Amino acid sequence: MEVSVVTRAVVAKSSGILLQTFGNPLIRKELRQRMRSVRSILALSMYLLAMGAIAFIFMYLNVQGQTLLLQPTRTAELFTFLSYLQLAMISFVTPGIAAGVISGERERQTLTVLLTTPLTPLTIIVSKWLASISFLSLLIVMTLPLYSIVFLFGGVVPSQVIAVFWLQLVTLGAIATISVFWSTFIQRTGWATVLSYGTVAVIYILLGIAGYLIDGVAAHNPDASAWTDAATLCYALNPLFMLASIVERFGLITPVYHNTLAASLFSSVDAHHLASSGSWFLFLTVYLAGSVVLLGACAWRLRPGAFSVFMRRLLSWVAR
Repeated sequence: MEVSVVTRAVVAKSSGILLQTFGNPLIRKELRQRMRSVRSILALSMYLLAMGAIAFIFMYLNVQGQTLLLQPTRTAELFTFLSYLQLAMISFVTPGIAAGVISGERERQTLTVLLTTPLTPLTIIVSKWLASISFLSLLIVMTLPLYSIVFLFGGVVPSQVIAVFWLQLVTLGAIATISVFWSTFIQRTGWATVLSYGTVAVIYILLGIAGYLIDGVAAHNPDASAWTDAATLCYALNPLFMLASIVERFGLITPVYHNTLAASLFSSVDAHHLASSGSWFLFLTVYLAGSVVLLGACAWRLRPGAFSVFMRRLLSWVAR
């Protein structure tokens, strides 16, 4: 009986938060500004045109001089190429959009006015976060028809597309959260943008380099289990390697990957079993739980006097 009462209370509280978040005027204003402008329409059109042109050129270069139009291995290459291209777009564009959502309000001196509204700091943060990822989420969804080209010639099944899209959405949400975090804690949009891109570089570049260096140490160490686990952690938190694990898991590796860089990428995926459920559990847990923690920290920082309260508590704790 008590469990059912607690469950109903939790559901009611969650429903109230969702209604407050999606029904507040702030997110409606943000979505109108982002979706109804001519610039947004042109950006959507140009992005789809560019992706379609790339897909057409890729297919044309692969069928030129062949008796058959496309083979399953060729369509798998196209699918992988489009997936990595879209992941690169997400990683490059998201910080530029999300890094100014709070610091921009502060620079325009409208943040104080926003805090005087009935909206809670958490609602403001979540609304800004949702508005920042809405446009890029729409870009991801609108590329679904391009992937239908792959289905025409075989080699890829819908479950592979769904897995890639989930990876892209989780990565988009995590990068947007990091950008909102820096935008909340840093006073200037320029510095927040620089730190957001720097964090993305750490995730993609430094984690990959660290994994390769740790693998090199493990190769010359008799007790390599701890080093191997550390390298697996670096790879499992890198979306590039996790996307490669989807390709490797579904058997989409083709001769185009026989160059040195791609071969080392897929050999690391295979050696560390990144396609396993354990690696995916680690990736999703860190990215989703980390996003929740960072959004909560942003909401706390947005409270008036939050930093002063923190410093007073810290000093009182040190003085004990």
